[in-house]
Amino acid sequence: MRTESTPVLIIGGGLVGLSASLFLSWRGVRSVLVERHPGTSIHPRAWGLYPRTLELLRGVGVEKAVLAESAGFAGHVLNGRVESLAGAEIAVSRIPEPEDVSGVSPVERIVSLSQDRVEPILVERARELGSDVRFGTEAVELAQDADGVTAVLRDRADGGEYAIRAEYAVAADGAHSPVRERLGIVRRGRGVLRHQMSILFDTDLRGPLRGRRFAICQVRNAEVEGVLGHDDSLGRGTLIVTYRPERGESPEDFTDERCVRLVRAAVGVPDAPVGLRGVMPWEMAALTAERFAAGRVFLAGDSAHVIPPVGGYGANTGVQDAYDLTWKLWAVLDGMAPRELLDSYDEERRPVAEATVRQAAMRLAARSGAGGGPGAGAGGPGRSAFGGSAALAEPLAVTFGYRYRSSTVTDDVADADPREREFTPPQRLSGRPGTRAPHLWVRRDGERVSLIDLFGPRPVLLAGSDGLNGGAWAEGTRGAADALGVPLDVYVVGRDLVDDDGDWARRYGVTPGGAVLVRPDGFVARRWREGAPSADAVGAALARMLARPTA
Repeated sequence: MRTESTPVLIIGGGLVGLSASLFLSWRGVRSVLVERHPGTSIHPRAWGLYPRTLELLRGVGVEKAVLAESAGFAGHVLNGRVESLAGAEIAVSRIPEPEDVSGVSPVERIVSLSQDRVEPILVERARELGSDVRFGTEAVELAQDADGVTAVLRDRADGGEYAIRAEYAVAADGAHSPVRERLGIVRRGRGVLRHQMSILFDTDLRGPLRGRRFAICQVRNAEVEGVLGHDDSLGRGTLIVTYRPERGESPEDFTDERCVRLVRAAVGVPDAPVGLRGVMPWEMAALTAERFAAGRVFLAGDSAHVIPPVGGYGANTGVQDAYDLTWKLWAVLDGMAPRELLDSYDEERRPVAEATVRQAAMRLAARSGAGGGPGAGAGGPGRSAFGGSAALAEPLAVTFGYRYRSSTVTDDVADADPREREFTPPQRLSGRPGTRAPHLWVRRDGERVSLIDLFGPRPVLLAGSDGLNGGAWAEGTRGAADALGVPLDVYVVGRDLVDDDGDWARRYGVTPGGAVLVRPDGFVARRWREGAPSADAVGAALARMLARPTA
């Protein structure tokens, strides 16, 4: 059996696995991604990209392609309950306009687009940057030792098998992750809440829609009850219905004949020509893996956490998993950081996932009229992973406002209240270590840019010009970084960057002569409020950020 090698093996080619492949290639790290299916998803699956996710995609050069692909959904603004599309309306209203977040992000709004339309964009860009993406290939065996991971891969077209040796592996292989099962990692939480069946179909929806465009449409009549979605072609839709194993129902009950009948009942045209494209069972669940890593194998996305599809948190959380993990893999593989840095992936991302799962479950309970908190796994009902009580947060706070509390972050604020909220509204982000660095428009070489666009792929040191000999100080700090073998971008506000509104110090919680160290993922690692740090202080902060020993 032949054996190949790669620094990173990614198992699973959905939205999260493809994001991990793209982020690694963008950072110059080779990887091989294997996906058992012959191509990207044909099912819409996850829907909607939050601004924080768009910021990450903006950084790797695909934001414009995503926005262009989403243009056809701009008018899909109705929330409806109907007997059928062609039948009587029970209640139809216009969904609120997405909140304008241009004050806190270079991305102005949530983007309405489904996973099946995003994934091909990621594949194309990842391959442009050198990613090795292999569809129709599954991992049939996986073993690891002290030095790496060995997988046996099977080409599903011809059955041929070969081995691949990697230093690290990322399991992004879905909610029923075979890799997680092989590793013996259990999941905790409320468990499966509902068993669902997605029926993807083609039919002419223009007549039944009657000029309407639905973002959400619930159908209920004597033959079918479910959720019906449609794309911007008006010729393709997805019907999601519930089945109940406790009543003896199973996915096998959904024959082609029955699926066509259900679609016709939901559309409201008894003789409509219906072409079935795919039928997919899935589980609405609230579960989090008890650990996100085992040795050299890391879980990301649904393999690590399954989030109820209320609020649209699942895919967005998974993409942010990938971003956190990939910058740490880059630092370790490039020799800047020891393997201990990778321990902070579980330390940072698992509490965020647990809290996000709880938020989605609470929102689902509120929507269904159950009210109150959902009760969450080991933490107990309504308890926070950070030790406080959970409160329902707005979606933008959930996706922007989490805070990492880890050994690689040097916090400078004591939590006055142990019940401090888990999520901070993005308007209140203030440069606190462990939080996403605030957005601010500045001018660099005459060009208007967001500070967000300066963060990644390397760490960044920002400082005010008050009291600085900018050139000498910047050279000294770069020298400290060079001594550690760490690439560091240094910007002096007032010299390298022009802050026309004079707002940078307030937004980052420093005096005009203060400074902040921002990690390669755009999160604040260290802040000096009163003055710019010495070269030695910068070196110590970089070392801690990278989990390196410090004197």
